[in-house]
Amino acid sequence: MRTSCLALMTALLPISGIPVYAQEPPTLGKVMFVGDSITHGYGTASYRWEFHKILVDNGISFSVVGVTRDNLVPKLGVTAGTAYAGVPFNNRHSAMSSERAYEIAGRINESGRLGNSNIFDWLGLDKSYTGQYRINPDTEMPDTFIMLIGTNDTFSDFGRKGGIALGANYEIVCRNMFRPGGDMDTIVSAMRQANPAARIQIIALPTWHEGTPHSHTPGDYAALANFNRELKKWAAQQKLPVADVNDGLVDVTRSDKPGMGEYQFFSPRDHLHPTPQGDRLIAGALARSMGIGGRTAGLPRKATAELPLRAGTSNYIQLTARENGVTVVLPAPAVGDGETNGWNKSDALKLHLSNSDSATSETLCIKEHGIFWGEKTMLYAGDMSDNREDIRIAWVLGSNVDNRQQGYYVWLGDRLIGEALPGNGTDACKAHLSPPATLSRRHGELHAAPTAYAPAL
Repeated sequence: MRTSCLALMTALLPISGIPVYAQEPPTLGKVMFVGDSITHGYGTASYRWEFHKILVDNGISFSVVGVTRDNLVPKLGVTAGTAYAGVPFNNRHSAMSSERAYEIAGRINESGRLGNSNIFDWLGLDKSYTGQYRINPDTEMPDTFIMLIGTNDTFSDFGRKGGIALGANYEIVCRNMFRPGGDMDTIVSAMRQANPAARIQIIALPTWHEGTPHSHTPGDYAALANFNRELKKWAAQQKLPVADVNDGLVDVTRSDKPGMGEYQFFSPRDHLHPTPQGDRLIAGALARSMGIGGRTAGLPRKATAELPLRAGTSNYIQLTARENGVTVVLPAPAVGDGETNGWNKSDALKLHLSNSDSATSETLCIKEHGIFWGEKTMLYAGDMSDNREDIRIAWVLGSNVDNRQQGYYVWLGDRLIGEALPGNGTDACKAHLSPPATLSRRHGELHAAPTAYAPAL
């Protein structure tokens, strides 16, 4: 097994402090999410809840508007009014299960979803529309649009209404959606007509795991990858950013079906809609594309400061947890050689965290094909043999008032990939790497640059 950068650094986290900005905290203004059931929330609260927490942790001013609210299955979502760190989640959006791009564009709408309305109705651009699905243009006009659309166009229509069946020719869908004056142009034109200064963010289609009602072939996954390439080409012409949410969702070991999603990130009911962990990864990729800091789990950011460093050679480091706990940092660990000699899933760099009075330990496993909590719970899927991002683990005491759960939180670079993972870190903690490595310990308070993602050194 090959490893690199295995020096272990730790720091105590302060309980006080607020985000530090060189200027006033940024604002997204009024935000409208546009899409289908992945945005609506099917079996989870959708990535919108995870994104809400990211915005709150970064001190970003925002409000959410839309023509509908709640989740497709409300009992499996987050109730409107649920607050994170004192900021309520209103669960508003403009998304509906089975929605198509051609319906939102108003080209074809025979389904009755959202009252046969479309983006022109929602934004008050069609003055003849008298239905209920319309924002108040005077008080709710979006400043930011976030859109994820196309899954149903590609997989659900079997050649009807401008869609195409899985396994058939995706070029038909691409032509309808991305040609000049096509469905995507129409939707974006409506957004810009309603608010010429609006910020528009596109999200790539999340891939899926095998086992949905369709019979997937390698060509199906290749077609989806091609669809996302065409999406990016269209967005570049429109000068719009695209969040590549498949970074972290794809099972890189499946050479028989390249591009297939990791099963743990998709619902076991249909293998298409994300699980809460899938939502977390999607929200993190969305934030990165928008230049927004990752989740801090309520931990503060402070100005950068030099901190003394003391090196040691012991395999174990004893950490006394105070207030918010401890942070353990692995600088850019890389494991194995990836697909070069075939994926070796047994290769692993393991960071063991144990309570001082406990014989048991919690283990973060970095393997060639992803990051795991323990041996089986995958947090991130991807080739870790050439990883260049730090991994951080923080024990967070949590807060019932802030709706922040207690447990271990894990970051890969700027992205929170593990939230409130089980373990006991409330008193003291021993940390060691396997295989052994020289350890370094950083003293003093944790500091991060104003633009860095917390917790960071």
